[in-house]
Amino acid sequence: MAPHSLRGRGPFILLALCILALCIGPAGARGPTISDIQPYDTIFVYEEGLNLTQLRNATTENPVTALQKYQDDNPKKSLTKSIAVIDDTHFEVQDLLVGGEYGTYHAFSPKDGITAQVMIREPEILLDVVLASPHHRDRLEGLSVSENTKIAFKIACPDVGASYTAGGIFPATVDIVVTHPGGAETTAIAGLSLAGLNVSSTRFYTDDPGRPGPIVLSGFREAGLYTVRAEWSEPAAFSAYASASEPVTFTVGKRVGIETGTPAPTLTPTETATPTRPPVTATPITPAATVTTTETATPTTEPPATTTTPKTPFPVWAAVAALGLAATLIGRRR
Repeated sequence: MAPHSLRGRGPFILLALCILALCIGPAGARGPTISDIQPYDTIFVYEEGLNLTQLRNATTENPVTALQKYQDDNPKKSLTKSIAVIDDTHFEVQDLLVGGEYGTYHAFSPKDGITAQVMIREPEILLDVVLASPHHRDRLEGLSVSENTKIAFKIACPDVGASYTAGGIFPATVDIVVTHPGGAETTAIAGLSLAGLNVSSTRFYTDDPGRPGPIVLSGFREAGLYTVRAEWSEPAAFSAYASASEPVTFTVGKRVGIETGTPAPTLTPTETATPTRPPVTATPITPAATVTTTETATPTTEPPATTTTPKTPFPVWAAVAALGLAATLIGRRR
């Protein structure tokens, strides 16, 4: 009977747990403004003007004087890092003081001891170039694609996208900067602006709904090697000091030329065009023909010489007549 009753109450217990979770809400939500830090919030190096008063002891309200890091994040173990907080109403997370030691820090007051904890992270950006939706899993690197292929940029901000928010607003933005083969830089491609992209999630694509949209490779009008990076535009402290993403490079060209090897044949047509030797070989043939024609023409000129030879009988006639006259004259004299 008992198992049956538990089985029947199971859905109601699950529903109650879900309602309780919704009532509790996400831990570490900033508010009421982006500068107001609550316990378990994530703060970032380079941030300025942070209000840490919500990390104080709620009863004594003694100011926080330090953020301390302990071995294995356990305050009962040895202290490994301590960052002084001169004014907990206007705190700046200096990269030099953090020294790359990110993780859990505990708010500390000399009178109250440890009062709350926060996370210190680096505002990191990761960038990649992928095929447009629904092929986001296919990275452009190493692929041979046509100039009509649509692509998208993938931006990942694991910590800022998850934690840099207050009141449902995500104020951080990034710019995607494209460097052309000639060296010119731009944040617009094919009429699409890639500036001021709102970081409202840990990962997004530029062709997501509400984003600029897919980019056709033909929009990259200049053939050659392109370099793309993502850099912070807001907040101003991130823009001034935080690192941009690692650059991503890709080559724009015609797929036909890459796959079929037509770039090499493009050189061969020029080679066949330059060898004007076929006409040269044709010219020696024509003089040979002209030589034969001239030789045949010379024998034809000899017949007129043969026609002139028949005229030689006229002197023979004259000789015979002269002999006859001479004979008659001799006879008469006798």
